[in-house]
Amino acid sequence: MDRDSTMEYNKAISVYMLGMLVCSSIGCFFFTMGASAAGTTIYVDDSNSAGPWDGTQQYPYQHINDAIAAANDTDTVLVLSGTYDEQVVIEKNLTLTGENKDTTYIDGSGNGRTVYLHGTYTNQLWVHLSGFTIRNAGGGGNACVACSYVINGALTDNRIINSLEGDGIQLVNCQGTTVNNNIISGNKMAGLSVSLSDQNIFTNNILQTNQKGISFEYSGLNEIMSNSIRDNTVYGVYSIRSSNNNVFSRNDFSTNNLNAQDACINDWSDNGQGNYWDDYPGYDNNSDGIGDIPYSIPGGTNYDNYPLGYFQQPIPPEQNHIPLAYVPSVSPTIADFGDTITLSGDGTDSDGTIVGYYWRSNIDGFLSTEQSFITKNLSVGTHTIYFKVLDNDDAWSLERTASVTINIKTLTAVIDQITPNPAAQGQPVLFHGHGSGGVGAITAFQWLSDSDGILGTEETIIVSDLSIGTHTIYFQVKDNTNEWSSPATMTLVIEQNTSDPSNQAPIANIGGPYQGSINEPVLFNASNSYDVDGTIRSYAWTFGDNSSGTGSSPTHTYTTPGSYQVTVRITDDDGASAQASASITITRSSSQGDSPSGSGGVFDFAFDIPFPVIVGAMIVAMIVIFSMFIRWMKKR
Repeated sequence: MDRDSTMEYNKAISVYMLGMLVCSSIGCFFFTMGASAAGTTIYVDDSNSAGPWDGTQQYPYQHINDAIAAANDTDTVLVLSGTYDEQVVIEKNLTLTGENKDTTYIDGSGNGRTVYLHGTYTNQLWVHLSGFTIRNAGGGGNACVACSYVINGALTDNRIINSLEGDGIQLVNCQGTTVNNNIISGNKMAGLSVSLSDQNIFTNNILQTNQKGISFEYSGLNEIMSNSIRDNTVYGVYSIRSSNNNVFSRNDFSTNNLNAQDACINDWSDNGQGNYWDDYPGYDNNSDGIGDIPYSIPGGTNYDNYPLGYFQQPIPPEQNHIPLAYVPSVSPTIADFGDTITLSGDGTDSDGTIVGYYWRSNIDGFLSTEQSFITKNLSVGTHTIYFKVLDNDDAWSLERTASVTINIKTLTAVIDQITPNPAAQGQPVLFHGHGSGGVGAITAFQWLSDSDGILGTEETIIVSDLSIGTHTIYFQVKDNTNEWSSPATMTLVIEQNTSDPSNQAPIANIGGPYQGSINEPVLFNASNSYDVDGTIRSYAWTFGDNSSGTGSSPTHTYTTPGSYQVTVRITDDDGASAQASASITITRSSSQGDSPSGSGGVFDFAFDIPFPVIVGAMIVAMIVIFSMFIRWMKKR
């Protein structure tokens, strides 16, 4: 080519590459938009019984299944504290999270599976389930949590209890799923039933008072680590029918009818660490924390070659026999935080006397060295209480265990009195209330009127300037968790002072309707209100988003788009009052966009372009640019 042709060719190549770069940039732009639109949080609150329901934090769904039906893949359904009497079915990829497992209940009421993660061979699921008490499944074989074809899912920090005829958790055809930090107890069959499921991980769970702690059938390559498996009426672990190559390590087996029954080929230790067996027959004479002889697993040919604890105590010099501790008494075994728990233990020594006692909890550690004692300080949770006795030859017995569960008592506000009621306008009214339950001390109080707004923030207040009319009084308390209780309510009537029956009520003028943008202050104006026979003494505003204000022209900032009802109540110098309402519509400004997250990013859009359309547009653009390039070359 000559110099001019070479320059033209280079320009064409540059144009072509620039076109490819533009197409790629457009594609990345829309991919980023699609990614930013994923993962919406949908709210559920059973106390929203009147609606409306749209899944927002302001208007949550009342039922879990309604939120699941509205959810898309990768969404999160956040369930607030309450009791949900429904059979929950999940057939899509999502996260289902309870506010707190101690206060958020899904109750099957004996009507089949309580929660069903229902995947199929052609529709495998990814589900994360956490933060619930899930209970009362009913019917033969029905589990509190039934999982089929769940892949790489997670069941974390739940309490799974009281399956009336079936299992606590049931995994069928599941793989890569983690079951972690759950309390699984009181189920008619197995606490955890694993069938046709491989490469799952079960860690840090408490499996107690079931028929079997964990059962395996046609399931292998699972990891079972650091679980507490106790007080199960038949087996701690039951493994049959080609359930091979599972690994058990650092699990604590105690007070089961039979700790394990394994007819398959499995590993009962990992990296030199086996399990704790309360019926281990050997010693640890070299004090290395590993039993001197292997533990034989009943039912087959497996051994735990590195048992970790519950060793037999060597006989002290002079052939002293170690004492025997009895199973301790704990009463009550289920209590609320702060309740009094009584603990008592005893033991015998065949060749001496008992001279010492030692108590500890797996949660709180050391408790006492008394034979019997009471405490109000046990932490919330399910405790394993360990007890042992010391004889006069300084030999300790083996530890015996008992269980006690400490629940959180619901924080409750109580209105003790509002007097006098009814009261005359201008007459002092005494308000007194208290709080109970919760965690720790009551740290804050709040009194509100639906007419006059905030009245006071003390346990006892006296108010003399309440407006005439019927008030709904709300009282709330806060504890050390920094969470407010649900409000207690009482009706208070303020009557017009009969000493001035001629007083006329004021006229309220709120203006509006109003408009505004999120995160930007809105000015309200009721200064055109008036009183024909006096002056206006006070303005009390409610802004429709659980906020209130005072003054004739307050400002308020909204953080969520939507329509709100704003109300002002005015009171004149004789105590007569009137109110007026107006609507306000809150949107995002053009600079904030329409992102559901409210981020205000300049690249947030309200429309959704399907992925195939984006790919097709990119291909067409590249073909057009390449065709133009070839046509130009032929002309050259």
